[in-house]
Amino acid sequence: MGEQVEVDISLEDLDESDIGSILRTYNELNQVKKVLSDKIEMLRDKLKIALKERKWDSFNDDESNISVSISTQQREKVNKKALKMLLNDEQYNQIVTKDSFERMLIVTPKDRERLKQYGKK
Repeated sequence: MGEQVEVDISLEDLDESDIGSILRTYNELNQVKKVLSDKIEMLRDKLKIALKERKWDSFNDDESNISVSISTQQREKVNKKALKMLLNDEQYNQIVTKDSFERMLIVTPKDRERLKQYGKK
C-alpha cells in the first residue's frame, strides 16, 4: 500500500554540545514528520469526503474499534476596532488581556526554498 519509508534516526549518538549536529538531526526528523503529516491529512480528507457522501455524522469501525465523527463548531471573533470605539481606554484595558510567550522558529533549507516563493525579491 503506497511507498514505505524506514525511519531509523538514533538520538543516542547525538552530540549535545554541537548545535549543528542537533539541527541536522532535527531536520531529518522534521522531514519524516512532514511526510507523515501530509499522508495523515490526505487520509483525513478522504474520510471526511466518504462521510459527507454518505451523509453520516459519525462512523464506528467494530473491527478496529476506531470511530470518526464530524461536528460543526462556531467561533466568535471580537471586532477590536469597534470595541475600542465603544469603550474608553480604561474600560478597553480592563477587557483586553495580553500574554507573552517565547517562540522558536527553525528554518530548514526546504523551508527557506518554500518561503522564497512568497517573499519579496
